[in-house]
Amino acid sequence: MSKFRALACALAALPLSAIALGTTATTAAAKDPEVIIKITRVRALDQADAFSKGDFYAKVNIGGETISTPPVKQESSITPNWVVSRKVKAGVVKVNIGVFDKDVSVDDPIDINRIDNKRDLDFTINTKTCKVEGFASTYRCGAKISRAGKEKKAAEITFIVTVKK
Repeated sequence: MSKFRALACALAALPLSAIALGTTATTAAAKDPEVIIKITRVRALDQADAFSKGDFYAKVNIGGETISTPPVKQESSITPNWVVSRKVKAGVVKVNIGVFDKDVSVDDPIDINRIDNKRDLDFTINTKTCKVEGFASTYRCGAKISRAGKEKKAAEITFIVTVKK
């Protein structure tokens, strides 16, 4: 009879273990930081389209996942306030930002990088120290970062990087 009681106690404890494991997994996932990129301004430095105003949108890759923003009709300067975010593992996260002009056939990349023959931006964010690196200067989270291209179909972009823990 004591073996039966021991087995019943062990079985009764199983659901509690499963619940405890589920809670631990959920708690660990909740601790993953969220990287947030807010593009506050895009200013055309020349005309993106020969016959009409451009329709700018951004593609932002955070830690391997690409998110596209909706297009906004180009004026000399737009303030789209595009916000793109993704939960990531804590540590150094790779980010790529590209701006494009939406066209009927093929979307044109807009030059937002001062490096020749490189139209998009590559940088990293350390979610633990909240440092943005990969530019001539290192930035802290919350700082406004501006970059501008110099080739044909160029624009200046301003964005803010934050990490929510």
